[in-house]
Amino acid sequence: KQGCPFQLGTTGLSGQYQVLQLCSMQIGYGKRKGAAMYSVSPAKDSLCIVLIIKCKGKACFDRMKFKEGDILFFDDSHPHNWITDCSVEHAVITMRKSALPAALSNVSKLIGHSILDTDARLTTTLYEIRKHITDDAVKKSTKLYREMENEILAVLTRLLSEQTPVIPKLTAGEKVALDIRDQFFGHMDGKMSTSSLAKEYNVSEQTLQSSFKSLFGYTPKRFFRLLKLNLVHQELMESNPKQTTVSKIARKWGFTHMGYFTAYYTELFGENPSVTLKTPFCQEKDVMVSCVERQEEMT
Repeated sequence: KQGCPFQLGTTGLSGQYQVLQLCSMQIGYGKRKGAAMYSVSPAKDSLCIVLIIKCKGKACFDRMKFKEGDILFFDDSHPHNWITDCSVEHAVITMRKSALPAALSNVSKLIGHSILDTDARLTTTLYEIRKHITDDAVKKSTKLYREMENEILAVLTRLLSEQTPVIPKLTAGEKVALDIRDQFFGHMDGKMSTSSLAKEYNVSEQTLQSSFKSLFGYTPKRFFRLLKLNLVHQELMESNPKQTTVSKIARKWGFTHMGYFTAYYTELFGENPSVTLKTPFCQEKDVMVSCVERQEEMT
């Protein structure tokens, strides 16, 4: 399940995720179509290693830009923000911190850093393991699983011996763009303009525009609008049409021109907002009901 994802593209959110549980290691193979933003929350006491297998557009993980062939390291210290404007294929290796092998034991030097999957060695290894384990003719055993784990660790150890993990570099403008993104989550119902933000953060409007596009693939104006449209969509799905209206909810999140709002909404979600409001919605258990940090909305 994805807790409260933000759909950023007209293709919607779709994909598949396969999980392979070995003896002391879990591998997730993921493919997701469509631009999106959501939070990744690792299991307690875990180190996660993300391999970006395919990524043809802009992508950002917390305060790191990533690209095809990158290997990222993160842990369970906090939920991690993931944004892409394209389809992505990735694999996630998860291990308990308390049982890490020697090559990965110095966690502090890995978290928030990345290395390269030189010659696609890790990609090839994980593909071969998945192919092997899904072959019905192969007899599964604890011994086989441990051999697979050792093979993965050998590749990671080799890559780490050849490279020094680095923090992906950001320009000054990109750092400001990330600060603004984080600030915006605190009051998405407020009004923001590119010019006022540029003035507040002492950067030029052009720098702000290019930095947002470099990180997220969108201008600041469009990025904020897409996020707000998702909040409207979420509230419309959960509201009773006898107790509220589309215009009331849209205005709550800062949309004042109903014609423009309806056009933007219909383009993104493929249906008129009034249809969303009238369609019965069943909230699944354990799925977060709020995807924005606004205390007044959470109480």
